[in-house]
Amino acid sequence: MSDAWFKEQIAPDRVEEDGCHSDEARVVRSYLNNKATAQEAAHSITQPILSSDDPNDNVNRLWDLLQTALLELSTAHIPPLAIQDLPDPDFTARLTATTNAAKAVSFTWKGLPGFGHLWADIYKQDAWRTSLSTTLSSCPTFDEKLRKRQELRTAHVKIANIEAHLAIANVGSIPLDWGYDAIADALERHTTVKDFEIPTAKQWIEVAGVALYAGVKEGRESWALSSRRDMGKEEEKMSLARWEFWEARMRECEEEGEVVRDAGKAALREMRSLKGE
Repeated sequence: MSDAWFKEQIAPDRVEEDGCHSDEARVVRSYLNNKATAQEAAHSITQPILSSDDPNDNVNRLWDLLQTALLELSTAHIPPLAIQDLPDPDFTARLTATTNAAKAVSFTWKGLPGFGHLWADIYKQDAWRTSLSTTLSSCPTFDEKLRKRQELRTAHVKIANIEAHLAIANVGSIPLDWGYDAIADALERHTTVKDFEIPTAKQWIEVAGVALYAGVKEGRESWALSSRRDMGKEEEKMSLARWEFWEARMRECEEEGEVVRDAGKAALREMRSLKGE
């Protein structure tokens, strides 16, 4: 990532409600330049939060930086975040040093508290289809609409890729249910935005397919599977019959345009492989 990107993330005039601490940006740069291991970076990047008056209140600043960075990075740079393996800090000595120390005593890194909630607030928008339609309708030319659609699709699919990696790494309480939800939305609705949702389903199947298919064997229950769509597949449990229905729907993508066709073929290939075919 460019120097300009890092500069943009740092809070102006040290007002950290408007950006990250300069040391946090420096650590991200060092890690990406292979000058620090994941464990070293995790230790260093958390120090500004731990030294703040109220770590619980300030931690979202760090999560925001890391989430923004994930969107900029290639998938090869998405590691399990070593921060959640850090030991719980001991704030006992600060009990008389700060008015907020009582809150800080209960602070923990385990599970990256608040990470998943912040991600959902920013990137899991229920009305994204309406927003997409509104944005595209405002494009002045056909070529501009195509360019904008491709740009938005790339971002949409990248978010799914990140979520799938975080889910299988057990980072930030990102649930596997989001994968079932994305796939069911893509394959159990007649009103699917195919060039967005089929590639999104493909990402989940390729990245988290082993975990998702384990649900077939276990008859795993998920709120995402019981959500009402319009193909009559509402049932909480995952099953082989449902998986094979998804396969059949992916085969139908062969009649679609290049983006949907290629994603459908790749997803179907992975789905068959997971079944041992």
